[in-house]
Amino acid sequence: MHRRFAPCLALCISLTLAAQVAHALALDPFDFSSASDKSMGGEHAALADDFSVILSNPAGLADAPSRFSAADIGVQAIGPVFDIANLILGNSTSISNLTNFLANNNFRIHAGADITGPFAFGYTGGGLGFGLFNKTGLTMDISGVASIDVEAVEDLLLTGGYAFRLDLGKGHELAMGVTGKGFVRGDISPSMGITELDDYISGATSPLSILADTFTLTTGIGLDAGLRWSWDGQVAAGLVCHDIYSPAIVTQYSSFMGFLSDPAGAAAGEPAPIYDTLDRKLDFGLMWKPSLGRLGEIIDSFVLAADYNDILDLLNPLPRNPILNVSLGLEARVLDIVSLRAGINEALLSAGIGLDLGVFTLNLAAYGTELGLDPGNEPYYNLLVDFDFKY
Repeated sequence: MHRRFAPCLALCISLTLAAQVAHALALDPFDFSSASDKSMGGEHAALADDFSVILSNPAGLADAPSRFSAADIGVQAIGPVFDIANLILGNSTSISNLTNFLANNNFRIHAGADITGPFAFGYTGGGLGFGLFNKTGLTMDISGVASIDVEAVEDLLLTGGYAFRLDLGKGHELAMGVTGKGFVRGDISPSMGITELDDYISGATSPLSILADTFTLTTGIGLDAGLRWSWDGQVAAGLVCHDIYSPAIVTQYSSFMGFLSDPAGAAAGEPAPIYDTLDRKLDFGLMWKPSLGRLGEIIDSFVLAADYNDILDLLNPLPRNPILNVSLGLEARVLDIVSLRAGINEALLSAGIGLDLGVFTLNLAAYGTELGLDPGNEPYYNLLVDFDFKY
């Protein structure tokens, strides 16, 4: 019996030691969480009932149902994009109107749009899982008329893993799993003032001219590992460490065309690549799926989940307010068709609905994100519509 627990003990020790290592490369995480996760307050380490376990906790692969993902198309609006669209569609994009719009928002705006997919090809079942994902994003951070940062990003992630389960007796089970991944990110991040922004919006400057700005290519590989304990299918706890070891190469090029002409980055004047590792992230979560009794005739399933995310952030010299790392979520599935979801993440509410239409599932989510270090410092809301082709 002791030999059977040795691999689990080794994984627990590795997850604990991960917390003692300082953060490294300041690179935004690769976020491919689904609309259902977003509407439930984010990913939950103890859940193991969907294809998304391959991203949230590899140990969940031991209990995840067999699912094949053919495609996933999601469109997300970030921040006050509808107000910005009204400016553009109403031909009200003169510098004076833009200045008034910024002034009405205290010259602090974070806005953008993401398109997830169409790549979301993968499979989970029998303890195995793999997936290929992509996302295209455009965001804009404004902190003044002369300080406007635009970022265009393309992410690609390939991941695969395995998990197995140990029967501890009396309904108790312990699963452990690992996933390996490879990732690529292309990033163009120009800075401009309100005059240059007006030229882009009015069409005086071609949007393709952004390709002349500095292009950054990030490539790397990584390893995630997790544990999941469950009892009688009703209660579960999960612990996952993302990027236990994820080395990355960051290469800058004078422009996107410079990258196409010399992907090796060996041309004179190009900066040398930077070699580093991604930040580790340690999450812990709990899940409760109560017995519904007579309510089971109407409600097919009901799940409550609570997590503390990024435990390692507590070791930072300037950590976020701990309440921002707490997430809560619930989901009720009714009549095998409708899923109602709600949650709290980063001290902001989230909600959503899913409709299983057979050929695909339509998911809608509204959720908040906090850019500051304390609740209410820099909040903004997001809307996400997702078409999920999983069978």
